[in-house]
Amino acid sequence: MRVFLDTWVLIDKYKGNPDAEGLLERAKEEHEAHISLITVAELMNVISREYGEREARVQHAYLKRSPLIREPVTEEVARDAGLLKTKYRFSLADAVILSTAIAKKADVLLTGGDKQYEKEWKDVTEMQVLKLSDFMKNN
Repeated sequence: MRVFLDTWVLIDKYKGNPDAEGLLERAKEEHEAHISLITVAELMNVISREYGEREARVQHAYLKRSPLIREPVTEEVARDAGLLKTKYRFSLADAVILSTAIAKKADVLLTGGDKQYEKEWKDVTEMQVLKLSDFMKNN
């Protein structure tokens, strides 16, 4: 299964969430897991802001060794992201993540907890978006 990860999944992994850790373990053999390069920027920002630049660099090194496939932002992805941002009114980064997931024909986009899902993702119609916890219960 081709899964696409929102940045919150990686933040949850960093904070020791067992579902996020389990998903990344399974990505080695069971799932084809993708992230947008915008996720790298978001993750670096969140971790450096909360834990310092050194820790952010350590996490970047981890990402480079992980089984996650890092997808670039193409012109088409950028164009569609602008339209998705207008439609859903979420952050530009989330619009880029969704646009990239659609372009890569992901089976599902996974995001963080209830609050995150309800605030930003529940109304998306272009593809299936699930909370990580729901995905892990059923897969």
